[in-house]
Amino acid sequence: MLAISAVLLLPGTGAAQATDSAPSRIYFDQAHGQPPVADLEKRMAEIAKRLNAAEVITSTQPITSESIKGSRLVYLRAPSETFEEQEKAAIVAFVKGGGSLLLVLDEERRQNLATTGVNDIIAPFGMELTPDTEYVHNCGAIAKAGEITKADREIPYSGGRAVEGGTPFAYQLDKEGKPAQPFAAWEKLGNGARIIVMGEGMATLFLGSANGERLSGVPRDPAGTTYWGKDSAIFMEEVLAWLLR
Repeated sequence: MLAISAVLLLPGTGAAQATDSAPSRIYFDQAHGQPPVADLEKRMAEIAKRLNAAEVITSTQPITSESIKGSRLVYLRAPSETFEEQEKAAIVAFVKGGGSLLLVLDEERRQNLATTGVNDIIAPFGMELTPDTEYVHNCGAIAKAGEITKADREIPYSGGRAVEGGTPFAYQLDKEGKPAQPFAAWEKLGNGARIIVMGEGMATLFLGSANGERLSGVPRDPAGTTYWGKDSAIFMEEVLAWLLR
């Protein structure tokens, strides 16, 4: 079995160097105002262990071509601060060189699209995050069986944005429970690179419950809501497995 590790890279320590024997690496960016989430790195490391092919490197440093060198996947989850031009260029070059990218941006009140500049990162690959879609509290979403997931997956959704471009695979549910606009899409490049972009982040936090009921709860109040969407864990494992493949 390959070694699994979660490493925190602090400013000035430098990036870990890849070796021929190193497992596939997930570079988990935490340098752009991402809110701390209890146990998130632990949950990701557990998935990596089950995939038997990845280590999770958590970095608080600005992204450079050198810092992401040797990674299979760059994961940008819920950034709220600006990506500098050199960081954007490094990520685009990484994908054009065959690396994979997972970008997750939530609704505008949490992460401002213009401030982060993340559309500049995915635009070269024909993808774009839209402004917020209509807020429907605890409406839920469905990821359809296909390229990413082996079966339809029920996942939480309550305020986010759509994704244009790529191949849609997960959809916000409307008030009648029917798939509406896509909030997640994928793209593959001929060089082996794989991209997934999501416009809502609840599933990435492993939220949702089998006890949740759609359209219930108190709007904008997580403590007053049991969110619908029981499949976040298997959904995220399938997403990461596809990106690392």
